[in-house]
Amino acid sequence: MKHFSLGIICLASTLVSSCFLWDNDEPKLKTNEEGEVISLPYLWKRSVQLGEPITNGFTHSQIKFNGNIVLPMTKGPTGRLLVMIDPNDGEILWEWDDRFVQATEEILIGQYPQFDNLIFFPAGSRLYCVNLQNGETQWKKQLDRSFLPNVYGKDENFYFFGRSDAFPDSVDQSIIFKGNIVTGELEEHLIPDFTMDYFFPGNRIGDVTAALPAVVDGKEHLAVVWQEPFFEFFWQSYLGLYDQTTRQWIYKKTIINPEKSFNGVLLNPPVIYKDRLYMAVGFELACHDLRTGQQYWRKKFDGEIFFSNFLIEEDMVIINNEDQYVYALDPMTGNQLWKTRGSGTSSKMSYLNGVVYFNGGASGKLHAIDIREGKTVWKIDPKLIGEFPDEIFWKTAIHILPGENGKKGKVISLTGNNAYCFEAYR
Repeated sequence: MKHFSLGIICLASTLVSSCFLWDNDEPKLKTNEEGEVISLPYLWKRSVQLGEPITNGFTHSQIKFNGNIVLPMTKGPTGRLLVMIDPNDGEILWEWDDRFVQATEEILIGQYPQFDNLIFFPAGSRLYCVNLQNGETQWKKQLDRSFLPNVYGKDENFYFFGRSDAFPDSVDQSIIFKGNIVTGELEEHLIPDFTMDYFFPGNRIGDVTAALPAVVDGKEHLAVVWQEPFFEFFWQSYLGLYDQTTRQWIYKKTIINPEKSFNGVLLNPPVIYKDRLYMAVGFELACHDLRTGQQYWRKKFDGEIFFSNFLIEEDMVIINNEDQYVYALDPMTGNQLWKTRGSGTSSKMSYLNGVVYFNGGASGKLHAIDIREGKTVWKIDPKLIGEFPDEIFWKTAIHILPGENGKKGKVISLTGNNAYCFEAYR
């Protein structure tokens, strides 16, 4: 009778790690004094090193197709792969390694466009389009100029940023190029109104860093963010709205950051929400009317909004800031709703069912914050679940897959050695 009672107690105490009966080498559920989960059993793990350990690439954003995910992996001292994984068991479905420079070229994917089974990404002067159905190269090109890593797209068209032939070779700048993801055709598309009043060191007159497709009154537009130098080391950022049908600017030089600053540039994708455009520029988050360019509010932080950027979910702007805090703002007013400890430098955030997940670069842990409560619920330490004493979760994207039939979804995060799949917090 005593044995039966003890078993009932143990089954009823599933949140107490001592009642879990795994093998000694498997991780157990553990929490810290704040009640945050610091160790959690994983559903599966697999090595991202298909050979001797070397530095792996990364993807800033999740890549998914037909319920499967694409991860960066390595194979030997020069192999850099994109690999499609079955998220149910971690098995590899295909490998892609069709890089121009096999010996040294990394796979570093920022913001990318996807059209059906095709994705496109640049690697400096090298351009790749990969078929996610079979892992084959749709097309690739090597050009005489480099392109920035963030690419925007809608349907077959994509937009990215590189040097224009309209300026002398001695003048450094980046303008908008337009491409077709199916055919690989490229053209110079749009040049902002650079004043050329000031030159940054290296004869740089300015750059376009965002060209976000947007439908306004049933017509296709581009929301364009660009910047130019003011004096030698300061930057002024602007917002413009370009009508793709009439090939005319609705507005083209709305100031985003009136107080010009050394780091006042946009480096991550803006977000459109309820006809407003949200942009992280340096230490500030700005909210503008998409149709008119009018600025509704700006909020300044103690650190940059760069690595993790921000997202808008459940009518909240969630910001992971370099000042080691995560903030929630009202998207209409910019008023702060809550603030909690973060990790500073981190991966991009991913969202599922009221929870944001990110890899903390400063902490090396997998963080999860319940945004409905403004509370950290996970701070998983890979040293407690892995086989490497120096293992950390790092900057590559966290893949989120919703659950089915009332079940929790999956959270897949990478260290430099392994991919780990966990059951989602909610």
